Amino acid sequence: MSKPKVLITGISGYIGSHVCKTFLEHGGFTVRGTVRNKSNPKKIEPLQKGFGDELFNKLDIVEADLTNAESIDKAVEGCQYIVHTAAPVFDFTKVLDNEDEILKLNEEGTLAVMRAAQKHKCKKVIITSSIAAIVGGNNKTTYTENDWSNLEVEGVSTYFKAKTMGEKAAWDFVDALPENEKFAVATINPSIVLGPNITTAFSESIDFGKQMLMGEIPMCPKRDIAFVDVRDVSKAHLEAVLRDDANGKRFILCAENVMLFDLVKAMEKKFGDKYPVKAKEMPWIMPFIMRLWDKQMAELYEGWGKVTVFNGSRATEFLGIEYIGYEKSMQDMGEALVETGYVEKK
Repeated sequence: MSKPKVLITGISGYIGSHVCKTFLEHGGFTVRGTVRNKSNPKKIEPLQKGFGDELFNKLDIVEADLTNAESIDKAVEGCQYIVHTAAPVFDFTKVLDNEDEILKLNEEGTLAVMRAAQKHKCKKVIITSSIAAIVGGNNKTTYTENDWSNLEVEGVSTYFKAKTMGEKAAWDFVDALPENEKFAVATINPSIVLGPNITTAFSESIDFGKQMLMGEIPMCPKRDIAFVDVRDVSKAHLEAVLRDDANGKRFILCAENVMLFDLVKAMEKKFGDKYPVKAKEMPWIMPFIMRLWDKQMAELYEGWGKVTVFNGSRATEFLGIEYIGYEKSMQDMGEALVETGYVEKK
């Protein structure tokens, strides 16, 4: 029997490249991956190096763009499964001037995938969402998959809005289908994703790792980070395709809550003799005083020492995820940043 075919969108990205490699390594699927321009060596060569020739030669790369529904439709043709990781990359903390344009692009891109899935009678679609679709505009200390971001609250960032609206569009689309045309959907909602990179494409996560390694975070405020390793995120996408129990569910991916100081310390432990990474705690008096005139310091002080928990147990129960710890994740990330050339080798 021929293997089922899975389409993975956005395979040159940080998460998408890991998801693609995980499916290739599993060996149970014919894998098709999308990039915007397969003639761009800056996108393709890092994939070939990261996957190795044996896996790379099993990959069918096609061009598709979220702004071009026809290209999405063509990419989906012949596929039984879709894993949609592609998304615009931008600063997740700000309300952007071109917000309406970005929100429309993200929502329409997701709907183009869903329409193609319906047209080509796909069995299941997995959407890469985020805790940004869960926590925005809320003020709780613990979150589960039942929570949704409140976009009515003033100041919710464009990224949070995009993730929320994109995910809701997917659920609403399949809910509105006639029973005989419905297909399975699941969403993966990771917390802050860290861990080794395969490609050198920019992402907030990879750049954050570079800042740590290069000593560009001089002091660590007492802020917690809800963290998950990128390899656990990629495995969750695979398991969500393989397991019927995943159908119709959202999955928070969160290994643990870690203070920023501990993340930097884990990297310093391995790379401190070669790179300027240095874990140093910020004294609370600094944001206490500077909050009077500095908005960023006021936000730091307001969240000082607070821990926001995202319950990632559903992914363990239904997807079999046994989370990688932060120390291994950060040290493997440092190695990968050097090996891929994202950071200069010392």
